[in-house]
Amino acid sequence: METIPPHRKLLYAGIVFAVIGAIATSFYAIDQATLYYLFKSEAQKEFDTAKNIIKLHHPLEAPPSEGTGQKDVSSPLNFGLRGSSAAPTTEIISPSWKLPATKATAVKQALVEQFEEFELLVVNVPGHPLAVHPRDMTSDRVNEILSDPSAYDAWHSALNSGQLVIYSNFNWFEWRIPKFGVVIPYVNDDNKARGGFIFTTKPALNTVVFMDAIAFGSAFAFLLVLVVAIASIMFAWKGLHDRWRTSKTIRFLAHNDPLTHLPNRAVFSDELNKALRKASITASNVYVIAIDVDKFKEVNDNHGHAAGDTFLQIISDRLRLVFTDHLVSRLSGDEFAVMIEGEYTSHDITVLAQRAMATTNSSCVIDSKEIQISLSMGIAQATDAAWRSSRLLHCADLALYRSKNGGRSTYTWYESSMDEELERRRELETEMIRALKLDGFSVVYQAQVGLADNKLKAFEALLRWVHPEKGRISPDVFIPIAEDTGLIEALGEYVLKKACTDAASWADPSLKVAVNFSPAQFKTGLIEQKISEVLEESGLAPERLEIEITESLLIADTTSVVKSLKKIGNMGVSIAMDDFGTGYSSLSYLSRFPFNKIKIDRSFIMNIGKDAHTDAIVAAIIGLGRSLDVLITAEGVEEEMQAQILRAGSCDIVQGYYFGKPSNVDPANPHANVRCTLGTQEAKQTEAAYVG
Repeated sequence: METIPPHRKLLYAGIVFAVIGAIATSFYAIDQATLYYLFKSEAQKEFDTAKNIIKLHHPLEAPPSEGTGQKDVSSPLNFGLRGSSAAPTTEIISPSWKLPATKATAVKQALVEQFEEFELLVVNVPGHPLAVHPRDMTSDRVNEILSDPSAYDAWHSALNSGQLVIYSNFNWFEWRIPKFGVVIPYVNDDNKARGGFIFTTKPALNTVVFMDAIAFGSAFAFLLVLVVAIASIMFAWKGLHDRWRTSKTIRFLAHNDPLTHLPNRAVFSDELNKALRKASITASNVYVIAIDVDKFKEVNDNHGHAAGDTFLQIISDRLRLVFTDHLVSRLSGDEFAVMIEGEYTSHDITVLAQRAMATTNSSCVIDSKEIQISLSMGIAQATDAAWRSSRLLHCADLALYRSKNGGRSTYTWYESSMDEELERRRELETEMIRALKLDGFSVVYQAQVGLADNKLKAFEALLRWVHPEKGRISPDVFIPIAEDTGLIEALGEYVLKKACTDAASWADPSLKVAVNFSPAQFKTGLIEQKISEVLEESGLAPERLEIEITESLLIADTTSVVKSLKKIGNMGVSIAMDDFGTGYSSLSYLSRFPFNKIKIDRSFIMNIGKDAHTDAIVAAIIGLGRSLDVLITAEGVEEEMQAQILRAGSCDIVQGYYFGKPSNVDPANPHANVRCTLGTQEAKQTEAAYVG
């Protein structure tokens, strides 16, 4: 179960509290705004009424003597003066304006009739209070009103604009019923302010209207919060959903192969470890089947990587069908593995392997192209509780290697002798590296003789290894190891240098030397450069060098190989197709690149004269060479009868034990020990001329 980190928990808790706080704040703010605008609207109506009353009565007026310099006397105010007594007191409003008693009384009476409770201050332009209502208003209350910052700002704003200005004690951070006041400026006919009235009253707001307003505000707040909450939830859900999908994809890729969707190597190893621990307790069986797709690289090269991916998906689907109740995993590019645990016998596993092999009988069709499926399998069983997953996989791989070397498209059970074989391979690999450093390899040459004139034409360079302790080791043993370990490139370069150096020293300058090249030597893309360097170092003419390649090289990467072969051919080096007829024998290769020679494989020559079909094939190859103006060489000629049949069939060149075994070549007399014309009398003359 995936756990949430502590800092992530704190973050989530903070988000939850923040959301709750935002919701509460939204309700509070909307209710506050509702109260404010509700009471303000009611106060606005009452203030407008008060303004109309004051405007109607014109309480302030200029005396007739204004502007003449006469003394101005104000009217007594009977509805309250700041610091007033019981006796009527006069107060000056301005140097030239006065408040007549009759008008003051009329204003007061009109306001009392309209409002049950109110406060009124009459203030002159400098801002000094002149009259108040109610009469018992204390000086502290007057100072409180006048010192209110909002009233002060409203007073100046009203005098400057000549318009009614409302002020309030509303505060967002205080939960209370807001109170409102108004400053009503009094201006003369010249639009000059002569004073003002500061008026406050309690709005006549009934309970029903108040509750309706609060309910409306709460409902609006709820809807607003609901909309915001839904939008937030949708936004958060989208983000979380994307993160969930990304997390799910990451977890999937961490445990599964993205192409076939099979469990990957990490999952397979983990499950195999669990199965082995369980088997050590329950004494049950655990089997591993290592599976490799034969010649998958050829599928990629011939049909493209997209087709190769589809090919692997088809194979994985077929493996799932066979091993439905078992763990099938893709370990790497073309390697699969199956783990089987439980009460299964070796016979049961063999049956399953045979079923898996049977699924390859039907080919698959990709992009209208039919592709054959071939699988090689290696099976290993954990025989006791001491087995580890790495050991079990290793044993299955050894059995798989035996299957691939045994002809592919088969299955093999692991045997303990395979470990010994692997140890021998590793030992040979180490010995090969040492032999390369200490010049432990040698090169021998086998003659190639022309059938038409019985003259020596060339030698083929063959690599030999005589181990100081193990004796002679066959190329069939060490060449595959060199190809698997990457040593073949170094061996090939050694043979090329040795053959070119030896050929340059031969007395007969017409003799060619043929060198076999492995596909691995072409992978670097620098083979033509190496050949040019070796020819220059050895002093051998390019026309005397012949390289032999197999059809497998062309199949591996036709375009780049043909490009390299053309560069080599342009140097003057001859190119021969070796072992023709044993591989795909695609005539398209002969058309894409003009080979100088075709070599018929020894498997055909050994049956020539004994099998009519073989004779027909050899005759067809010779006829093909004649039509393409290409030399034909027959390998493995060991009997005179074979040579006679090939001569009758117009074969150009032969090579085999009948004409000479692989051996060292005497530079002074390269024809020695060769069944050819100069190999007898003329050989001696050539030797004498060389010595002289």
